[in-house]
Amino acid sequence: MGSVFLLISLFFAVAGNTSVKLSKGFQKRMASIASFLLYGGCLYFLTLSVRYMDISIAYAIWSGVTIASTTLIGVLFFQEEISKGKIGSIALIIVGVIIVKL
Repeated sequence: MGSVFLLISLFFAVAGNTSVKLSKGFQKRMASIASFLLYGGCLYFLTLSVRYMDISIAYAIWSGVTIASTTLIGVLFFQEEISKGKIGSIALIIVGVIIVKL
């Protein structure tokens, strides 16, 4: 059950990060409101997930997947620059998450 809650939290986290970008520095009202609501949902489900799994595992997965997913959305939808450094850094994060899980 913890994995399901963590997956829902990840969805809310990535959507919240995207809403922050869309809010244009909190100039766009609806995107700004969405950011706060989505982050609230993210924290709610992250809290539920740690009832069933170690916080070290949950947080490592949550932060790694959130960073990688948000970076991918930035590159694909917001035309943000992708570099070897970004790719290497994300790869190291993913390797770190895997090591923590093992």
